[in-house]
Amino acid sequence: MKYKDFEEFKAAYKKRALSPEFRKAGLETLQLLHDEILDKPIKEWLDFAADVSPNRNGESEWRHAISAITKDIRAKSQSIIVANGRTGRDILEQNSIDMWKKVAQHPIDIPSETVREIMNQKAVKELFLNVVHDSITGFTKSIKLPIVGDLNKVVDDKMIKGFLTPFMGSIVGIATDFVNNKSNQPMMSEFAGQLLEIALDQKPEILNALVTPEIEDKTIAAIHATAADKTFRKLAHEHVLDVIKAMRKDAGDKTLRQWLKERERSIPFSAPTDKELEHVQKLLAESEACARFMFTELTFHSA
Repeated sequence: MKYKDFEEFKAAYKKRALSPEFRKAGLETLQLLHDEILDKPIKEWLDFAADVSPNRNGESEWRHAISAITKDIRAKSQSIIVANGRTGRDILEQNSIDMWKKVAQHPIDIPSETVREIMNQKAVKELFLNVVHDSITGFTKSIKLPIVGDLNKVVDDKMIKGFLTPFMGSIVGIATDFVNNKSNQPMMSEFAGQLLEIALDQKPEILNALVTPEIEDKTIAAIHATAADKTFRKLAHEHVLDVIKAMRKDAGDKTLRQWLKERERSIPFSAPTDKELEHVQKLLAESEACARFMFTELTFHSA
């Protein structure tokens, strides 16, 4: 080897890594790697995915580090979004909105038992109770009959709600049947589409109510707890293996390129820009780890 020691090689490596020739060779290598990925049998990639351990060392540390970074970025991003004042309708073209509206309006066949369980929750019953109560009191105050006037003096809110409570079961049942009725699906789909329209018109200040530091802390804590949940990790890993098994059966010996072509899809090579390449070159040129690896390999091959 023509270099007397690592320090001499490192200086030469840095100069080479910043050269136009290195950039050209690197770009060609990226293109070749892209082709190799597409031309490798899918089952080999699936084998790699199946052998990734669900308990990798350092996973927890990475997760906590990423959480800290995203927490900082989220606050800055949200502040800028709110300051810009753009609604969802401002940042999407009509074609995109129309496509998402089709998704929102697509009928969902939710099991009737699930709807019934949701509608029987205390919060829902309280909502119906207050709606019916306000309707009755509003009605009695709007008409001018002597008997009604007398009732308004002797019947208070507590008595009205006490009278209505036994009927809440049947009222909730009527509402549940309405939701479950297939003939009402067009109305429910239209309702979902209108919810999307309302969401698109919301001012970005709503983020300050929906995403607060307190909510974020609880969300991150829940994510970490779930990620450390042994039962969840075990079953999630088993599920991934089942999916990989099914995909292997479907893919057979096909390459990724062949599999995509059958579906009239492709992944064209997207060359990095000059600025992106400059950053990569700088990263490699200043990396002692990369230089040390290259020096070790050259030393081995020249021995």
